[in-house]
Amino acid sequence: MKRIAFLMAVMASVLLAACGENTKIDIKYEHPERYSVGDATLSQPISGISVDWLFGDMEFVYTDDSAVRIHEEMQEGFLPLTDSLRMRYYVDEEGELEIQYCGHGKYRYGDLKNIRKHLVVEVPRGTVLDDIDIDGVEAGVIIEKVLSRELTVDGVKVSVNANYPDALPNEIDIDGVQSLLALHVVPETAGLTIGMSGIKPWLTCDLPSRKEGEKTVVGDGRCKVEADGVDVHLSIRELK
Repeated sequence: MKRIAFLMAVMASVLLAACGENTKIDIKYEHPERYSVGDATLSQPISGISVDWLFGDMEFVYTDDSAVRIHEEMQEGFLPLTDSLRMRYYVDEEGELEIQYCGHGKYRYGDLKNIRKHLVVEVPRGTVLDDIDIDGVEAGVIIEKVLSRELTVDGVKVSVNANYPDALPNEIDIDGVQSLLALHVVPETAGLTIGMSGIKPWLTCDLPSRKEGEKTVVGDGRCKVEADGVDVHLSIRELK
């Protein structure tokens, strides 16, 4: 599967970083010929969004436009963006928007490490996506009120701040290494059933909670949350 191949390749790059900037990384995903290059405005309906990203930030925001827009920009102070390093995107038959950090191929670890790209995904206001699926390495993520039925986070050193003033997803899953998921919620609409597993799991919750077996429950427990991996931190914060 393309996401497994991407994650395994980049995780290997992190482990091999000590070998030097000339270490080769093989970025692979299925059917690269189907992907288009660079920024886009998508008029067709989008059911969900899947992103593979590394060494940079991304944000998901609502827009008053009727189309989904994706845009990347270089963060100041790093190498120029070549065509092979520009993002790729593809919308599959089910309406899933798939975004890849760069082109399919081999790269020097040093080239990727010295690039910081910021991705912005704009979704028409009122849209409820089936899923937001984030797979990354050393990536910072902001989800600003964009609703999805499922939220999945996987990777190495991924930090996600998700603001949900109205409703939470039905299911949330975070699985990674040294990663953080901070849910900023309104107490009146915050219902979570939280399961923590793996090595050194860490849960911080500002809201009243109770234990039900091995689960931590907040409110009516509607949103099912699973956190697994190594040194994964799940934080439940009251949205101010």
